[in-house]
Amino acid sequence: MNMEQRGDSSDIGTALLPVLPPVQPARYVLQPGLNIVADDQGGVLLCLRPLLALRLNRQAMTLLSALRQPRSSAELAADVPGMTPAAITAFLDGLLRRRLLLWHPPSLTRWLKVSIIVPAHGRAEATRHCVQSLLALDYPADCREIIVVDDASMPPLGEVLHDLPITLLRQERNIGQSAARNLAAAMASGTVLAFIDNDCVAEPDWLRTLLPYLADPSVAIVGGRVVAPPVRGAVAAFEAVRSPLDMGTVATEVTPTAAVSYLPTCNLLVRRDALLAHGGFDAALRVGEDVDFIWRILRSGTRAWYAPTGRVVHHHRVRWGDWLRRRADYGSSEADLQQRYPEGWRQMHLPRISLLLLLMVALMPWLGTAGLWPGVAAVALFGAELVKKQRALRRIGVTLPVAPVAGALSREHAAALYHLSANVVRYYSLPLLAIGGMQPALLPTIILLLAVAPLADYQRLQPRLPLLMFVGLYWLELVAYQLGIWRGCWQRRTLRPLLPRLIWQR
Repeated sequence: MNMEQRGDSSDIGTALLPVLPPVQPARYVLQPGLNIVADDQGGVLLCLRPLLALRLNRQAMTLLSALRQPRSSAELAADVPGMTPAAITAFLDGLLRRRLLLWHPPSLTRWLKVSIIVPAHGRAEATRHCVQSLLALDYPADCREIIVVDDASMPPLGEVLHDLPITLLRQERNIGQSAARNLAAAMASGTVLAFIDNDCVAEPDWLRTLLPYLADPSVAIVGGRVVAPPVRGAVAAFEAVRSPLDMGTVATEVTPTAAVSYLPTCNLLVRRDALLAHGGFDAALRVGEDVDFIWRILRSGTRAWYAPTGRVVHHHRVRWGDWLRRRADYGSSEADLQQRYPEGWRQMHLPRISLLLLLMVALMPWLGTAGLWPGVAAVALFGAELVKKQRALRRIGVTLPVAPVAGALSREHAAALYHLSANVVRYYSLPLLAIGGMQPALLPTIILLLAVAPLADYQRLQPRLPLLMFVGLYWLELVAYQLGIWRGCWQRRTLRPLLPRLIWQR
């Protein structure tokens, strides 16, 4: 290994950087769209998207009424006698996990020393652009260092990085991105390690946006959003809205069973002591190492957060072969990860009403009008659920017309059908299509089930692609992923990724 110190960091001025931000504790605020209705007993927290009504006692009513504006636990304790800040925090964290609140992290009391680590193999010009974006960060130069690990690139990356103020570690033998990150972490001087890949460019406020989350001592990891550059070509347009590296627009806590279950390492900040205490990244993994690392850290009881405002721009693989091979590689990691982490075992919800409607479509070609009976049963179940919801609302003092309650329930069932479709497309589309080939009468039902998720995503994501092109790429992407799952199952001698925990729901 060769280590070289490149350039002189003194040429990166700090005079124009903002002064230290004011000290401010973590704050909570109500999610948009929630209503608080006061009454003699306290009040009700009401939401129609999704349908939710919670009875509040007077203390909870006072707390949540104050959260129309961001407030800290200490500020709320002054308004609610008899509750300590710790008790308030525990109560609010429960609502936070249900996505009823938003959480704003505390401000930093000082600038933290950050070591930015870039594993790099090839892509010389892209690596230079990545480093230049890091040098342009809106963060004091004396509080950050940049370490690039040249993982046996040919020609060596020193030729394009020689004039930049970085530390360059040259490997003569390719050791893989996980080992490269561990190597840099071991020699880093920062209390925080920031990981980015050499095909990414950081936005100027990247560190300033993400670092406040680590001011909370319970948080060891925070990651930001991975977005695409301006698109050219069908695959690039698809990746711009469907990349598995993009975790979306909603800030949330990361857990193995949450909507955001892991964070990609191309946009990741970690406390250095936490990484070293858990042995860093698993160098044996060339794919899935980010999931393994996040879940291993979370097992210790620390927390991880996703903050979409801390963004990097990622240049996705847009060549057809590279794109599909990468999807298959991602799929192949599931078997290993689910064996290592039973808590990450996939769940598959089976919505009764959606299944009855699909059964109706399947039976009608054979039974004619007699095949409508499952649809009749679905309508009856929906009606019974609507009556039950109306009664439950009245019991807690909420009276709503039938129309908004029916609309809220309809949206819930549509979402359940979407998630069922997305699960089936990802894991079972090929065997289902084979069944459809043997039983053509079932093919319309199978196609309908496989089409729900891509059609909904086309409407939701608004890609710069024609509808049929988007649906075709959607199916093609997940066929590649599915083949990767089968490969991983064969290698690990397990069917666990294909045998989820089934959960029946209304």
